[in-house]
Amino acid sequence: MKTIYSLMFTVAVTFLAIFSFSNVSFAAGESQYDLIDGKQVSTNANDPKVKHIYYTGDEQGNEVRLGFTTQQKVDDYIKNEKKVEKESIVSSNFETLGSGTCCTDFYTGDNKSGSYRALRVGYAISDITYSWGRSWNDVISSISTASQGTTYLYQHEYSSGGYIRFNNAYYWGKTINLSKYKFSNGVSANNNASSVYVLD
Repeated sequence: MKTIYSLMFTVAVTFLAIFSFSNVSFAAGESQYDLIDGKQVSTNANDPKVKHIYYTGDEQGNEVRLGFTTQQKVDDYIKNEKKVEKESIVSSNFETLGSGTCCTDFYTGDNKSGSYRALRVGYAISDITYSWGRSWNDVISSISTASQGTTYLYQHEYSSGGYIRFNNAYYWGKTINLSKYKFSNGVSANNNASSVYVLD
């Protein structure tokens, strides 16, 4: 028995000695969000608190991933962002894509390929199977957003499960390949949407 305790003590002392004199760090990694609740973050310490994700862009045209801890905080952010958008002119040198500025187009293939369906700003499809047919459930792979509002994709019917939302003004004229994105619960957004909303 003394041998086991002696061995455990030796291992513990060795472990302490190695990490006391090395440059090994157990610090938190980089955050996956550019801002959380509107504040700059330097580590991933607060990432687990994030329950809502919103994709938008900055003035230089870079994609920005924002994390929010409450529904109220993300709603307030979107409301404020809409005020800013209305004050600025949304100019576009893009060709009309799919349905044009009025609608978000949902495609079954990457890079806006395959079949597509359009949804006008202000409308929602709470159950894709019921509204568009069984062949549309869990097959959306890419989207092209309307020029205004916000596009939401939910993992399950009636806005349940994980979700993802995109600022249409930022993504207008760009292709969103969902293979690069995850729902708020960490599940891939690619081929997993069962309800979609395009709200003003």
